Amino acid sequence: MAAVLSIVALTVSAQIKSVDIKGDLRSDFGIGLGISGDLTEKFEFSPALNYYFIDDVSNFQLEADFHYKLPVASDFSCYPILGIGLNYAKSKGCDGETDFLVNIGGGVKYDFTPNIAGFVECKYQWIDGGDDTYFSLGVKIGI
Repeated sequence: MAAVLSIVALTVSAQIKSVDIKGDLRSDFGIGLGISGDLTEKFEFSPALNYYFIDDVSNFQLEADFHYKLPVASDFSCYPILGIGLNYAKSKGCDGETDFLVNIGGGVKYDFTPNIAGFVECKYQWIDGGDDTYFSLGVKIGI
């Protein structure tokens, strides 16, 4: 509960700049919906809710990632990622389980227009009891 309240407080304090839609490519496929906002000129806060399509399992993740923006060119930037979150998984006939997760990785973003950007991220994700490395492909739509 404290983590969720902290995420809400950071989201409110950040200047929300975009809605993010992404696909997560790993051994299973997932989709995500999030927002991104500037905490400072260099730091961006990017919370997201992800759903993974796994046979007979409901799997949701609530992530709160932080990006440190490194401009490369006028329309192109890269950023390291560090984040925390919660993973909820429930199999048919079993109780659901919620675990803490940590993300570390990097991403690149290209601005197609002032309001539309594409991004690619690679993350190592540690979840209590396991880990995974995966890619995300997405689009940021400015608001």
